[in-house]
Amino acid sequence: MPHIVVWVMIRMSQAYRVLKPGDVLTACDNVLAVPAGFLGHSAIAVGPDTIVEAVMTFPYVRRAPAAEFFRQHPRHAHYRPIPGWLADGAARYAIGYHRACQDNYARGLIMPPFSFSPAVPLEDPWSSIYCSKLVWLCYYYGAGYPLYNDYFLFTPEDLDSVLSSDSRFALVYRHSEFHFKINT
Repeated sequence: MPHIVVWVMIRMSQAYRVLKPGDVLTACDNVLAVPAGFLGHSAIAVGPDTIVEAVMTFPYVRRAPAAEFFRQHPRHAHYRPIPGWLADGAARYAIGYHRACQDNYARGLIMPPFSFSPAVPLEDPWSSIYCSKLVWLCYYYGAGYPLYNDYFLFTPEDLDSVLSSDSRFALVYRHSEFHFKINT
């Protein structure tokens, strides 16, 4: 019986963890059939229980409950920016970007489309979007803080690698089975 109580407490702490605007969630698992550690997902918090994320289905940029992220991606890490200006700027950009995307969709413009195109520069917010690029854009444009990118795409693995060694970010949570198998 004690094991059940501990498991429920662990699950509740994941599902009901309070976020702060600007917090970054990065997962090594995904909702596709790709094994964990190869392809992940990421999002940015804009409130205590709300995230903005880019997904493969329309609408490509959406606001969602954080509990949904925690349920779908139990193998994740949670980072918090330490300087307030960094967190505030990134979260404000995420909210504004989401609003601009919704306005585009309402006008019949699918802008940005979801795509991992290597032909689109990381700094281009409107020609394509994917989950970790969205987080990168929030820090780049919202806080003037470019996160280091080692290859052509900025992946959830890159987020973990960069944020785990950046003194301006603190690790809030890391699942015991969170790890990537390749450096992307």
